[in-house]
Amino acid sequence: MDAKGLHAIMCALLLVPLAGSVAPPQASLLDSDGLHLIGDGQQTTPPTQAAVSWANPGPWWTWTSLDSDRNGIHDSLQTASGPVNVGLSYDGKVTESNRLDLARMGHDIHLELLSVDAVLIGDVDASDVHVLSQLEGVVMVERYGSLVFFGDIQTPAVKASNSTEYPVGAWDLGVSGRGVNIALTDTGVDNEHPGLSGKFVAGYDAVCYVHTDPQCLLAGGREEDGSFDPDDGNQHGTACMGMASATGIEADGSQSDYYGSAPNASLVDVRIGTDVGAGPFENYLLEQEFYESAMNGLQWIIDHRDDAWAGVDEANHGIDIISLSWGITSHENGGSDGTDMHSRILDDAMLAGVTVSNAAGNDGPDNDGLSGMSASSLSVTVAATDDLNTVNRTDDTIASYSSRGPRKDNGDGNPLNELVPELSAPGTNIVQAEGCVTSGGCNNFLGGDASDNTYTGRGSGTSYATPAVTGVIALVIEANGNLTPLQIKEILKQTAERRGEPSVPDIDPYWNRDFGWGMVDAYAAVAMAQHIAQTDQTDSLDVSLQNHLLKLIDSNGTINVTGHAWGQLGSVDRVEFRIDGGEWHETTYSAEPAEIGALTPFSWHVILDPSKLGEGPHQIEVRAVSGDGHSLPVLATVYGTAGSASDFSVPPLVIFGIGVVFVIWLASLSLVRMRSDGEIDSLLSRWRREEDSAVEEVLEAELIPEQDPE
Repeated sequence: MDAKGLHAIMCALLLVPLAGSVAPPQASLLDSDGLHLIGDGQQTTPPTQAAVSWANPGPWWTWTSLDSDRNGIHDSLQTASGPVNVGLSYDGKVTESNRLDLARMGHDIHLELLSVDAVLIGDVDASDVHVLSQLEGVVMVERYGSLVFFGDIQTPAVKASNSTEYPVGAWDLGVSGRGVNIALTDTGVDNEHPGLSGKFVAGYDAVCYVHTDPQCLLAGGREEDGSFDPDDGNQHGTACMGMASATGIEADGSQSDYYGSAPNASLVDVRIGTDVGAGPFENYLLEQEFYESAMNGLQWIIDHRDDAWAGVDEANHGIDIISLSWGITSHENGGSDGTDMHSRILDDAMLAGVTVSNAAGNDGPDNDGLSGMSASSLSVTVAATDDLNTVNRTDDTIASYSSRGPRKDNGDGNPLNELVPELSAPGTNIVQAEGCVTSGGCNNFLGGDASDNTYTGRGSGTSYATPAVTGVIALVIEANGNLTPLQIKEILKQTAERRGEPSVPDIDPYWNRDFGWGMVDAYAAVAMAQHIAQTDQTDSLDVSLQNHLLKLIDSNGTINVTGHAWGQLGSVDRVEFRIDGGEWHETTYSAEPAEIGALTPFSWHVILDPSKLGEGPHQIEVRAVSGDGHSLPVLATVYGTAGSASDFSVPPLVIFGIGVVFVIWLASLSLVRMRSDGEIDSLLSRWRREEDSAVEEVLEAELIPEQDPE
């Protein structure tokens, strides 16, 4: 073989790996139209998932951690002495027989809480606690808690309004909270403030319920039909409502930038307390009355959640949201586990159709658990961030005072309901709507009102982060009025901007003890709510099914959308996708172990050939499915190339085939060349021998003399 032949063979060998590289190494056709591909090592069925062990834990009193010895008494009461304020929880509705049992013991019922099958009886001697626990139907004796109020940039920072940093906000999607009623449960609201004027649709004074206010006594009590309009004697309530729903209007009619998240939402004013728990003429020196007032206010909301308020359009009937910027301290070590009656009443409100937004607390990173209210298993608990007085969210940090999670384990075996708080929002140095209070320039009790007030002073606390989220909830409700409170909560969690590393990745890959599932994003939440409504997926949405996007890669002639899914109460049957609202198709899955544990995510893939998609953007929608329910969808935008100049390039599989044929052809050519070179050398050698022989014959011939012509 000569040098040319050797060169040809070497070139052929060098082209072999090149031919392999032009083909997609991890994708082959999955369907007949060539659009959907499957990667090497992937499968077409999801892995088997282990069943959860906490789906039916039994009645709450059989597993609560607040009663470690299961004797029906909160642990903090076991060693108490002297007078204590207590409530009793029953195993069902409170009966007349139950009431007579208490009367025979000399105890009056101060308040009956129908939502949680409980009564508040106030002051008893600690020695009676064990006797009370033995009464028919009583499943728990618990101690009253103490109420604590958790005391311009905020609205654009949660992406409700637009801004230079975030040019499109939730308001640009056509929502502002119109037709949504917020039960601001606080120290009362001075809705005469120019930024809150016209918002009042109903009110109730739970402070008057305990009849310690002389004005209340002289009036013979206050109305329970929603017609009473409470005033604010503290400033806290007016400030919170402003952060949720202020219009930014000033006393002179001019427009300021001090908007709430939902400037067109309306007010149901439920007053539970003011200065140090009371107004100027009220005496809440007794912890008992403060607690009873708060619980009464919450029960009133649940009882009147569907009422048609007098003089109000039907669109503003009922109550949609409870906003709580306060908590109830727990007497138990490690805080509340969510089974006390003040946590359970919030759970009941959520199940009854009223979304609850409540503050996480201001005890900082070393807090000993969370208080009641903050510890509710179902409500939306809000931590506070410090936005550093900028709209841009990239520099936001968790506020130093914000209480951290998780909540105390309640013993039901479900690790998920300990993941509190759920969300975070700006709560530091927030401008306030100014109420007409004793510390200001006017006084409600001396005939003044807040109609000439503006937005002055700043405050901080999870108290002020909470109404920002309350306003976002109002926007979501306006966007899709058929969502349940738990569906709203799930939308807020999934659309939140992730912050911090996961604190318990074996339970949830996203929850962080500081930020929860992230910083609330009003725009993303409203967009998701609208999508669910427009695609008729609200009724079938199952909040226990989790589905999240991990990455989207568009390279080497393929589009790869990858995510993961899992079930919180059961298994995921399949993950499916559709393009531009078309037919649903099942995704492919990464090869997993034969069986994975409960709460273990598994990966899914949507691999597409962009040349099979029309040129331009396309929406990929992916959801996890179990039975008749499905998760929130993952939405991603991809770009097709069909009909574009790039279509003149050969598809990857064809390139691969051409490459293989070329290598075979080149190798064959080399072999032919090798053979041809040998034959030519042989022929030339023969020609040379024949030529030499002819020359010799010529040299040996005789020379014939030339003859003259005739």
